[in-house]
Amino acid sequence: MNLTEFERSLSDFCTGYETYTKLMSDIKRLDNLIQANEKQLNDSLIKIPFTHLCFVDGLGIFKHQTPTLLKQNRQLIIKYNRKLIKAKKLSNSLHEQLEIIRNDYLTSNGEESEAKDKLANKYLKQFGQIGHPLKRKDK
Repeated sequence: MNLTEFERSLSDFCTGYETYTKLMSDIKRLDNLIQANEKQLNDSLIKIPFTHLCFVDGLGIFKHQTPTLLKQNRQLIIKYNRKLIKAKKLSNSLHEQLEIIRNDYLTSNGEESEAKDKLANKYLKQFGQIGHPLKRKDK
């Protein structure tokens, strides 16, 4: 891989990683919303003492917010699952990209290696790493 392709690969990896971190924060936010929704749903049920059973009141009448909470919960879970699938695919893609970049970096030599080292430091320092995952073990 020449330097331009190497830099493009690093740039694509960084962009993908930023997208991945945003997806993960969205998933965490959705998880918190789902938990809050389920807590409200559980609070709307009548609990039978000394058992782990719950039911709606004897007439089958729900509290006014229950149908809305069920609908919201369904929509949140669908969004959560879609984002989770995207995050898993993106994670696999990022691992593959990083492996390709790393293998190319490790097989380069001389001036090309130094130039790639500078590019890797430039792109990967934004992740708060002192070094970067491409470094050779013998250096």
